[in-house]
Amino acid sequence: MNLSRIVNIRLICWLAIIVIFTSCNATKNVPKDKYLLRNNSLTLKASVSLTQKGQLKESITKLYAQKINNYAFGIIPFKVGKYNRVYEKYQKKPGRYVIKSRGIIPPVLYDTVAKKVFEAPVVYDSSLKKKTATNIKSFLFNKGFFYAKVSDTTIFKGRKAFVKYKVETGTNYLINNIKLDIIDSATNDLVAKSMPQTILKKGTDFSYDLCEQERSRITNILRDWGYYKFTNDNISFKLDTLNKNYFRNTESAIESALDFIAQQSNKKKPTLDIKIIIRCEEDTNYDCYKRYGIGRMRIFPDFESNKDFRDTSMIQTKQEGVLFKYHKRYVNENVLLRHMPMVPGRYYSQTEYDQTLTKLNDLGIFQSIRITFREDTLDPWIINCNVAMTPNDKYTYNTSWELSNGTTYTAGSNLTVSLLNRNFGKGANLLTTSVTGGVETTYDTTSRSLKLLTKSIGANISLDMPKFLFPLKQSEISSYNTPRTIFSAGINFLDRVNYFQLTNISGNFMYKWKETKTKNWEVSPVFINIIDIHNISPLFQQRLDSNQYLKNSYSPAFIEGENVARVLSDKEVKHGRNYNYLRLSFEEAGGLMKGISLITPIKSFSQYVKFDVDAQHFFTWLHSMVAMRLQIGVGIPYDNSSTLPYVKQYFVGGANSLRGYRIRTLGPGSYLDTSAAAATAIIDRIGDIKLEYSTEYRYDIVKLFSGTINLNGAVFIDAGNIWLAENKKDIATGQSYYPNGEFAFSKLYKDLAISGGTGLRLDVAGFFLFRVDVGFPLKKPYYFNGTVPKYYYGADGWVIDQIHLDKSDWRKSNLVWNFAIGYPF
Repeated sequence: MNLSRIVNIRLICWLAIIVIFTSCNATKNVPKDKYLLRNNSLTLKASVSLTQKGQLKESITKLYAQKINNYAFGIIPFKVGKYNRVYEKYQKKPGRYVIKSRGIIPPVLYDTVAKKVFEAPVVYDSSLKKKTATNIKSFLFNKGFFYAKVSDTTIFKGRKAFVKYKVETGTNYLINNIKLDIIDSATNDLVAKSMPQTILKKGTDFSYDLCEQERSRITNILRDWGYYKFTNDNISFKLDTLNKNYFRNTESAIESALDFIAQQSNKKKPTLDIKIIIRCEEDTNYDCYKRYGIGRMRIFPDFESNKDFRDTSMIQTKQEGVLFKYHKRYVNENVLLRHMPMVPGRYYSQTEYDQTLTKLNDLGIFQSIRITFREDTLDPWIINCNVAMTPNDKYTYNTSWELSNGTTYTAGSNLTVSLLNRNFGKGANLLTTSVTGGVETTYDTTSRSLKLLTKSIGANISLDMPKFLFPLKQSEISSYNTPRTIFSAGINFLDRVNYFQLTNISGNFMYKWKETKTKNWEVSPVFINIIDIHNISPLFQQRLDSNQYLKNSYSPAFIEGENVARVLSDKEVKHGRNYNYLRLSFEEAGGLMKGISLITPIKSFSQYVKFDVDAQHFFTWLHSMVAMRLQIGVGIPYDNSSTLPYVKQYFVGGANSLRGYRIRTLGPGSYLDTSAAAATAIIDRIGDIKLEYSTEYRYDIVKLFSGTINLNGAVFIDAGNIWLAENKKDIATGQSYYPNGEFAFSKLYKDLAISGGTGLRLDVAGFFLFRVDVGFPLKKPYYFNGTVPKYYYGADGWVIDQIHLDKSDWRKSNLVWNFAIGYPF
């Protein structure tokens, strides 16, 4: 019997012992005449689609008045087991016991930590079943199921109680006719004109949720027309569930009744009419029907306290009818006016109010913004406005760090530190200066010391301005949100020790704007990269001379081009639930330079086009999430260029890609270099085409300190690879530089690399997330011209049967650890 089988048998035995011990022990401290509530189950009968039925079932299960204990894997009550084992100590001094067992918990956190560690057994309470039934009926009533039935059954097994709920929703109603009941004629006309956009569509399943949405829609429309005092409370709904069509034969009551029964037997859903009633409260003197205009407006860009409203010693300036009051001139007035749709002399508008808050917040220079209104003492139709803004810290810094290991190096690390000036030049301009550096090392068994393989360092600067500069105007693009103009430049240095050095000087000019809540644009009219490869070692030069494709990739290059990207995301609209993200990008380089070269001779410049797709979808639940990502990239050199420049080629692997492979060590295709030089050469695997797919299941593990610190887990599978657009061959010999490295649909499955793994995420207050992932290959696509290489992985490359977590040599060769800040996507 081999070691792995022994380990598996022992593991199963220990799990069985834990399950038996903890399940039997769960009732230890339940009173003798009481029962442990072990399970709540639900049987749902509803005439709806499977999707709707699943959503109803999920919602109903959250309404149980008495919930069961937490069970790991659904069977192991760890927290109850811990509670039972320390019952006496925990009852007397829960805080002290936790400090004793944990060692470093501050006294103020005793009770909080105790609740996270221990859990008392839930004692079955029959009276709470009635409350559960009430909760379910109320919920279904709001969904339009007016005659739902709820019954329950309790089964006792030993010291445990199992509650079964049976819910019959009955038939829900369909919306038929909508009527308006509004006393004020002007208000009635506005609402009537908006009814083609009503949420209450005829033939739609009725629910009170739709009524609430319609209430908000009407309120927003009226408030946009100046009805400042109009609220949701001024709208009510009256339902009429008696469908007159069933009783249209007034001469024969019996025939009408038979007609009604016949339609019910045909399973036609009943309908209801809805009357929308709008009334002002009597004590408001019909103020909700009044349209208010904006009078005086005062802005406090560096607001400190309410004393500022009466402080006459503050600096005061007036522009475009708006009074600015400062302690110290914090920001230029024109910047604020440009981002304030709400101005004096116009009717109040809820949309303009919301946009003003959004645009001012988007500037990033204010910690908080508060807009208040007061009725004018002389004119009852006017409201005066105060905008109080608390400044943000002018300077801040960010850090980004990655640490990983792999099969060809011992440890790699990359650190980026950025300094941000949020209000450069008092124009709400974001000035970012960053420095980045990284190293890769390996352990030399001969000298028994770390050997440096790669080092990199870079400096970048960008200026992000909240406006469009030449030649665009904001009004020509979109007025929805703050436009941005971004200038950036940088220099980065890469040293492949004993091989070559690379310097990349870059510059970029970009426009960014938000078209709607779900649509964004990023347009770079021009970007530049100047790449210089120097200090090439004789050994690496020999490698380049023998491979023309490699030589072209690592040649000096001048890149000038443009880029446009379309970003679609409904995360904001769906409030972070079951949302989508899609980024489509097109990049071209060399077209303009080609035109210039016809006038003025230019020796060398790159020409290519690139298409990139980044699609993401997130399924979210209460304590877990499934995140999926698909990336596709295609780069095509043309005319003056035979290969993509080094910095524009694709690669996979690393902390944010295929986490079971080290960065830039996979591909192209199923190519495998088994030559003696491959054991020591540090040649990046790069290609013209990239395909990558990742699925990650993220789940909560434990929340500490009222959710301030969260420890979460993840299980992931990554798949993908890079390819060459065409087979690269030596002109003289006709031999391929990278056998099986070109893309072909016929061998796509064989070429895909797949890795899996697990990870932990430490989330601190939602602002900082430290991530540890460990991945390992599940499928290795490479082979060597049909010859069995040193490691042979089968016809399709699957290596699942070769996984041996218990063997140190397998772990050393296959496990890849990745340490990073932030999610991979």
